[in-house]
Amino acid sequence: MIREQDARIITTAILNGDCTSVIGFSNMGKSTLLREMCTPAVREVLLGDKKDDWLFVYVDCNLMPERSEQALHEATLRAVISVLRREGGSADLLYRLNDLYSQVVEPATPIRSPLAFDDALREVCEESGRGLAILFDEFDDPFEKLAGRAYLNLRGIKDQYRNTLVYVAATERPLAAIRDDHEANEFIELFNTRERWIGFLNSPDAHAVATELAQDATPEDVGFIVQQAGGHSGLIEAVTEVWQRIAAGTTESARKYAFALVQQALDNQPNVRAECAKLWAQLTDAERSTLTAHLDGKSTDKDVVAQLQTKRLLQSSKPDTDDVVIGEVWRAFVKRQMLTQPDAKPGILVDVDSGEVYVDSRKIEALTELEYKLLLLLYGRLNKIVDKYTIVTNVWGETYLDSVDDARIEKLVSRLRNKLEPSADEPKYLTTLRGRGYKLVG
Repeated sequence: MIREQDARIITTAILNGDCTSVIGFSNMGKSTLLREMCTPAVREVLLGDKKDDWLFVYVDCNLMPERSEQALHEATLRAVISVLRREGGSADLLYRLNDLYSQVVEPATPIRSPLAFDDALREVCEESGRGLAILFDEFDDPFEKLAGRAYLNLRGIKDQYRNTLVYVAATERPLAAIRDDHEANEFIELFNTRERWIGFLNSPDAHAVATELAQDATPEDVGFIVQQAGGHSGLIEAVTEVWQRIAAGTTESARKYAFALVQQALDNQPNVRAECAKLWAQLTDAERSTLTAHLDGKSTDKDVVAQLQTKRLLQSSKPDTDDVVIGEVWRAFVKRQMLTQPDAKPGILVDVDSGEVYVDSRKIEALTELEYKLLLLLYGRLNKIVDKYTIVTNVWGETYLDSVDDARIEKLVSRLRNKLEPSADEPKYLTTLRGRGYKLVG
């Protein structure tokens, strides 16, 4: 299986009755890991003769119909019932759980819904004869937005069944970085010291993923894909798509030329750039500067390097470490960021890869979609007048020509100007030429 070491570490924590926080940036494979851990075949590998002692329940929080405590309870209990049906839960227990599920979904009084959920978990822990591990995937949004009492309840039930009820929470950021209040902190305490970062795959896992995605690929083809994509699951998929379109099935004599064409295509592939930009956007400024220096062979902050190694974004120097593989696509992206980093230069700089905007070497606050579209239009015509017709067709689209009036354009320009200009009342970069349009000054 992919990420077997991660799966075994999480499973060991579960068998010890300990909750685990699984953290990783987008498209790193957290969801795949949790889903696989819940399959019978993988559980047999992980648990051995204890495979019948535990129920592993995967809960996809993206499937919650709304961001509410009731929706979390509904999604969780529905998943628990589904697993029990599949794995031979007793008819009597399933009957009681279905009745409690109905009370969660359509409670006689509002308080009855959380009470029915609590009762359902107690039924499973006491009557099923098995431990219960609930694996919450895509947990960021519900953890941030749900009322704190939802997590106090989860903490309370866990305290009652310390060794037989376990939570695994998969997020893009540490739980403590998502929210900080009393109720949430009580829940976060369950995961203290048990954070598992999911970063780049190691070389064997990366080759296994590429082999599965690239049908009929030769070992040389797979090696090329991994060399380009590294251990980033999303990049492996994106690079494989380009390889299939250009190089799949080429003869050995033409393979070198085909690989060169793939490399050229990768430089301008939107989904490849998007994957890199998403990863770059989730790094801190210190991590970005340290990463660029490290890959360029320069001296770096050891503490930040260790932080990147913990997040599995850099290779570790420790022996017996499940090492990671960094691909050429990511290296090239980072090097481009080195070239575009503002170095105390005046003016506006737009990093199209990451979507970040710098004014006089200062990164400004995030722009809305319309603001960013307008800035890209003006930036592409630097020091040239852009009329209102061009703005409407490029920012809103031609279908909006009759519905976007001058006032609406001026409001959008004003919002963008407020974010760009040191003093919006005395603009020096985004200027208005009355009756003619607008100009971005370089």
